[in-house]
Amino acid sequence: MIKFFPWKRALRSKTLWFSLLIMLSLGLIAGLAPWIAPHDPYQQSFTQGYLPPMWVQDTTISGNAEYPLGTDRYGRDILSRLIYGTRTAFFLALTAVPLTALIGTLVGLVAGYAGGRLDALIMLFSDMVQTLPSIMFMVMIVLIFRSLFAPSWLQGLITLVIGFAAVNWVNLARLIRVNVLLIKSQLFVEASVSLGASPRYIIFHHLLPNVLHVILVWIINNIPAIILLEALLGYIGVGVTSAVDGGEFTVVSWGGLFFVGRSAMSRNPSMLVIPSLCILLISMSFFMLGDFLNETTRQEQG
Repeated sequence: MIKFFPWKRALRSKTLWFSLLIMLSLGLIAGLAPWIAPHDPYQQSFTQGYLPPMWVQDTTISGNAEYPLGTDRYGRDILSRLIYGTRTAFFLALTAVPLTALIGTLVGLVAGYAGGRLDALIMLFSDMVQTLPSIMFMVMIVLIFRSLFAPSWLQGLITLVIGFAAVNWVNLARLIRVNVLLIKSQLFVEASVSLGASPRYIIFHHLLPNVLHVILVWIINNIPAIILLEALLGYIGVGVTSAVDGGEFTVVSWGGLFFVGRSAMSRNPSMLVIPSLCILLISMSFFMLGDFLNETTRQEQG
């Protein structure tokens, strides 16, 4: 990837710089959350529940500059929870997606290089996984693993990472397999085989380096998927926020804002609108970066 990556074109690309600026800004917000959040995101104040944003001035209840985006039903500051939710989003992006990519890459490399019965068996298993309704399968995995782990602040996050990896490795494995089938028929691979190179050497010195660009583009395009999935599962009460007995895990997330905000849409729509805009921004930035890498890689190789 490094060998043929068009660095000069990348430095001149406004699209690339715009996407990187959004990612860097959200990354700084996530890293500096304890210092820039105006309140403790877990602090409750039942006398301040359901405060509107500070720009809302009503005869019954008015916004407060102390809580710029208002509060939820427990009196917790929405802005602080939004900021801390950015950390959860980045944690999931940096754990679930690379883990899924690792599984998909290994499976695709083995299936493509081995061929024969092993390839057929792996493809049969991937077909079985792919035919399952992904959202329902994900919900099932999250609920099963949630009941197995001891309660902890990582409980919801770990189950979400496991669920995402168990469902989404198939597409990458198929992409890697197709590319490996094309690459292993090339002359330089056949020459290595004829010289007695081991399968391990061929996989890690010839096949893997030539599919790195596929893996990178897949990772970038799937980071928004895990963030959006967490928000969706949080909205229905299955993500890192638990709807059981009205309780919540101690992890602050954008999905948690959706879960609490769905019952307060008329009181404070910003509880749903602001996290939605954050997800839109981060999704747009990663998709723009993925499109840039995909296009430039295709131009360099074609």
